Amino acid sequence: MNTRIAFCIYFLLPTTLLFGQKGKTDSQPSVFKNDILFTEVNPLHPFGIFMQSAPFYIGSFNEASHEIKVSYGMANIWGPQATMYYPQDLPSVFREEVNDLYVTNRPGFFESINLPTRQKTFSTDGILQNMTVSYIWQLKKRGTFIFNLNTHLLSGGNSPLHYPASDKLIEVIHSAIGSEDNFGRKVYPFNRAHISFEDEDGNNIRVSKGAGFLGTLDTHYYFPLYMKNNRSSYYSLQMGGHIAIPLNNYYPKVSGGISTTFLYRKKITKTFSTDVSLNGLLTHNSLLSLNTNTTNITDRNLRMNAKFYLGFNFYKPSKGRTFYLGLLNNYQDAFLEGNIFSSSQDEYKDLGISYLGAGDTWEGVTIEESFNQNKLTPASMYFFSITTYLVIGHKTPRGDFSITIGEDLQVVNNAPDIQYGVSYAFNLSYPAK
Repeated sequence: MNTRIAFCIYFLLPTTLLFGQKGKTDSQPSVFKNDILFTEVNPLHPFGIFMQSAPFYIGSFNEASHEIKVSYGMANIWGPQATMYYPQDLPSVFREEVNDLYVTNRPGFFESINLPTRQKTFSTDGILQNMTVSYIWQLKKRGTFIFNLNTHLLSGGNSPLHYPASDKLIEVIHSAIGSEDNFGRKVYPFNRAHISFEDEDGNNIRVSKGAGFLGTLDTHYYFPLYMKNNRSSYYSLQMGGHIAIPLNNYYPKVSGGISTTFLYRKKITKTFSTDVSLNGLLTHNSLLSLNTNTTNITDRNLRMNAKFYLGFNFYKPSKGRTFYLGLLNNYQDAFLEGNIFSSSQDEYKDLGISYLGAGDTWEGVTIEESFNQNKLTPASMYFFSITTYLVIGHKTPRGDFSITIGEDLQVVNNAPDIQYGVSYAFNLSYPAK
């Protein structure tokens, strides 16, 4: 079956169940009464902002209500220019020899044997900001709709607001802990904010400093598959359908997917409980193209995403308030070829990399020093991502305020590097239930 047709069927399936799905519940009061919704726990990557990005949501499916959530995030997206070389029809007789070479020596080898290659070049810098306005429509056991409008702004990092995510602070921290940046950030000038990408066919994306633009309009629908309560615990399994419509011409492709989420909540005392949750998401980055001249920013259409959440909830029952604290790990598949969890470049197969050195020009500035990067820039080109987010929040019957701080693992990627988010949800149905 055609992949696009299959994904359309998977996406339409939840809507066919909208008025028939009831879920399975026990009659006694649930220890899980309020939905969990985190919007700022996806990496703010220069590629990812153009595609579908599902929030972390777990529904209680116990009431009909309406909420508005406003979220702001910012992330450092510095990554020095790199060019990836994809050899065409690499003869098997040369494959072992190629992969024995250090990855930066391979482009010269491809040229020496006159092997045709296709190339992609990527460079990024600055503070990428996003503002998301969400409308959450809960329909009890029939599910929940979430509509997200995403907007973005690229800034240089000189503002005091951006200092926590700035190149300067990041390098101060690297120096203080005695572990300098893998990508040689100090070799390059700071705050040359841009996103620049060119694909194999010469199509390109260019976002300059100060540029603001619309991202996507996302629709997410979640419905319960199974819910079980007892006096001290709660289990649930839910499914979701997701679709994102592009609102700009940078990457005019409709993307979407399906997800499944499991939650286990354990009540420890009357005022304390713990959450363990696992979410899996399968997305297709090109369900429909709205423009034939589209820059190819991904080597794969199907991508996997997984989130693991460990949370702690502290209640004030008399006030109806909850303070929560948690850690959320977010894994995302590569946009480009390769999925190497390694601190070196040795395991990248069948491709070559070149990057800038002394005497080369980057964003109008001549680089004076070469840097031998131990992980090199394929990571910044978003091979894959594992990012850990600290989540802190306070929930009342009127609303939900949260702060998130995210950091990528050192051997994975560098764009985004550090990321911050803040959000507030307004319960439009309060006090009526």
